[in-house]
Order: sequence, then structure tokens, then C-alpha cells
Amino acid sequence: MKTIKQIRYESSDFALAHKIRVEVFVEEQRCPIELELDDHDQTALHLLVFDGGLPVGCGRLLTFPEYSQIGRVAVLKEKRGEGFGRLICEKLLEIAVKNGAKKVILHAQCQAVKFYEQLGFVAEGEIFDDCGIDHISMVKII
Repeated sequence: MKTIKQIRYESSDFALAHKIRVEVFVEEQRCPIELELDDHDQTALHLLVFDGGLPVGCGRLLTFPEYSQIGRVAVLKEKRGEGFGRLICEKLLEIAVKNGAKKVILHAQCQAVKFYEQLGFVAEGEIFDDCGIDHISMVKII
């Protein structure tokens, strides 16, 4: 059973989200650990998604005056393709709308562009490198 929980940086559950992020971004994708955690974690709203009580994915939402930003969406490799990433993004979009966002942005890995397009995001700008992985900015106007 899929369940989702809203968490904050100060909560004990943040360690579970961080463990998933380290596994996906640092161990699997080889991003430096010092780039994985940042100052935004302290102010972001975080989501943790569970499969039968086991944490399998996470994501965060940053809120700025002009827009909200989805980031750090990660699902454990063995759980990809089961709808957990979509669940995380749909919930983050729902929260952004409730908070009054008129625009939501994200920086997508190029291999995930089609996934985000299915959620209504549109690629804009040039491809850029982040941790040795091609990314592109994407936007969704609410």
C-alpha cells in the first residue's frame, strides 16, 4: 500500500528521506555528498512515500515569492516504474497550488523529461550539467 507523509527537516523522518537521496544521488548517480544536502533542506517542505510501511521515495518543495520549485525527487531503483515518483510530484504540485503558487519549476535530468511532461511541465532553456548529468529547466504554469 502506497502512503505519503509530509515531513520537515527537524523531524526524525528526514533521516529516512536523506538515506534515500544518498542512495539514489550519491551512490547510484555519483553526485558528491557535499552537493546533495544544502541550505534549502532546512526551509523546504519534504515528502516521504512508503510502500507497505517501508520508505521508498522522497521529494521536496521550495517556496519563493514568484514560484515554487520541486526538487530532490528520488525513488529507490527497485521501486521505479510503480508510480511512486508520480505520487510524490502530484502531491508536491497540490501543495504548491494550496500555497498560492502560479508557477512551479524543476530541474529535470534529461532522461526524465518525458515523465515530467506527463505531469504538465514544459522544458525551457538550454541543457546544463549538474553533477555530470545533463539537466534542463522545466516549468508548469498553474
